[in-house]
This record gives sequence, C-alpha cells and structure tokens, in this order.
Amino acid sequence: MKNLRYLQTATLISAITLSIFNFPGNWQPGQAQTLKSTSKLQYVAPVNQEQPGEPRGRRRGGGSRGNCKQYETLTALVPITNTGSKNSVWGQSAEQNPTFWFAVPDRLNSQVPIEFVIQDEADNYVYQTKLNPPETPAGIISIAVQPQTPLVAGKSYRWTFSIYCDPEKPSSSVYVRGSMTQVALNSTIQKQLKSAKTPLERATIFAKNGIWYNALTTLGEEIQKNKQKNSEITSAWNELLKQANLENSTSAPIVPCCTPKN
Repeated sequence: MKNLRYLQTATLISAITLSIFNFPGNWQPGQAQTLKSTSKLQYVAPVNQEQPGEPRGRRRGGGSRGNCKQYETLTALVPITNTGSKNSVWGQSAEQNPTFWFAVPDRLNSQVPIEFVIQDEADNYVYQTKLNPPETPAGIISIAVQPQTPLVAGKSYRWTFSIYCDPEKPSSSVYVRGSMTQVALNSTIQKQLKSAKTPLERATIFAKNGIWYNALTTLGEEIQKNKQKNSEITSAWNELLKQANLENSTSAPIVPCCTPKN
C-alpha cells in the first residue's frame, strides 16, 4: 500500500512538472503553430559582390529647399546591404516585371511630376517613365514596371526615382537611388513556392532566400487586394520593414498612385 501511494505521488509530481515546463500560459492546440507561423518571416541578406565603380545609392531624399522641402524624407523601401568596403542600397529580384516601393512624405498631384528609370551595368536605359500622378495622399506607393528588354539573371541594374517638386527648377528634384540584382530561382525554391498555400508562406520563402523585392511585393500586393485589414499580413509587412531598419515607414498607409506608361 505504501508503495502504491508513493507511485501515485510521484506520478502527480511528474504531471505538475510537465505542465509547468512544457506548456506555458494557457496553451491550446494550434496556438503554438500560429505563433510560429507569424514569427517565421526572416530576411536573410545575401552576400553582394561589390562591383568596381558601383555607387552606394541613396535611400533617403536628403535636405532640400523651397517647394521640395516637404519631400526630403522620401524613402526607398530597400535594405542597405554591406558589400565589403561600403554599404549599398541594394536587393535581389526574381521577377521580370519587378515592383518598387517608396514612402512619399507629402501628397502628389499632376503638378508634381515623378520619374523612374532603370539602367543596366553599362548605363543603358532599360526602363524610363515620367508621369504626372493623380491626386495622391502621403503614404507608400508602388511602381510596377515592364522593362523594354528582359532582365538577365546575374546582372545588376541601377534605378532612380525622382520627384520634380519644383518644375521650374528640375535640378532641385528630390530623388532616391539604388540597385537590384536579377536572380533565377533554383528548383528547390520553385518547389517550395509551388507548395506554398498562402501569400505569407510565399513571402517567407522569398525573404529567407534573400529575394527582397519579391518578399516585399508579395505582402504589399496582398494588403492592397484586401480591403479588410489582415493583421497577420500587416504584421509580416511591418516586421520585414523593421528588419531592414525601415521602421519609420511601418505606420505609413499603402496608397494607390501611379500606372506607368510602358
């Protein structure tokens, strides 16, 4: 009888110990999986081989005067990546028609032209558009482009986004500048993307493989499509921006803006 009581007591203690150390809080089946899935997104910056003469880029518009002062905090939503001897505004893309994202601190309208250009490594223009946007509130805008010539995997391209806030003085425009390397998806990533069931899963795959432009665009387009706010997608979007030290842009709304003339 004494042995039976000892066994019952030991069993009770073991059960209590397990409940304390293995199941924190009010754990419920499925809860841990949800927390795990929302914390998976991690941008792993790839190693960028520095190219001789390649500019560092400019992620923020910088100081301006006159009519352009309100745009001086214009920001390109691109990581700053260390390339050995310098930091560059740079990321990778696996999309032939990539989308670029910018945080514009003041409203745009038809009186404030904008321009976006892409150049190859020899400074040839691969894409160029200049347009007068419709009335657009301050926020994050996207520019989807269709280059005149196909982008080549392994090649880097330089882009510049400019706001001509003082049409009478084009030289006073506010601009941001960076570069993008085109990559081809290997068979493993292709299989993973094919098996992905949600945009968040796709964005996570792109992020962990260092493909910044696709990761950000996957989340941004999902936010644009869904009028009802998806907290999981929004959290992932904010988390991705924070990982690139772009937390100042997490509070900015994504606003419809510009359809480039391709």
